[in-house]
Amino acid sequence: MSDETLQREIEAAIQRIYRSYLQFDPAGIEQGDAEDCTLWDLWTPQLIRGAAERAAFRADDMAASRQRGPLTIEIEPPLVTRHQDVAVARYYLNFAFQPPDATSGRVRVTSVFERTPSGWRRVHHHEGIVPTGRPPLREPPERGGKRETGQLG
Repeated sequence: MSDETLQREIEAAIQRIYRSYLQFDPAGIEQGDAEDCTLWDLWTPQLIRGAAERAAFRADDMAASRQRGPLTIEIEPPLVTRHQDVAVARYYLNFAFQPPDATSGRVRVTSVFERTPSGWRRVHHHEGIVPTGRPPLREPPERGGKRETGQLG
């Protein structure tokens, strides 16, 4: 398989998953996932494992999305690498919910796919808000009228 074909197939798999999400179609998303797919979602702290946990998570997530307002998602072209029957896609995603409960953000995503007889299936998906930079360091505490610098002498 050429690099261009791999890129096209993985991009198509990613687009199908997000298109299903925008259409509130959990079955369409699940078709893109392997049976044992795990998720680190943007809004939840725990690892989501197995079909039952994914179904419960998607029901809650889609209900919250419906209440928030219309959603747009823009996916930047992924960096895709292949490791035998595994492909890793890293990409940025921009989302925006419109009123009544507007919010937006930029997310960095890593999705891992496995090649199966029926096509590429996602085996792990990891989302996180793009950091805005390192928080500034606090001034070191003062001791005995002198500022500690961590240096001897």
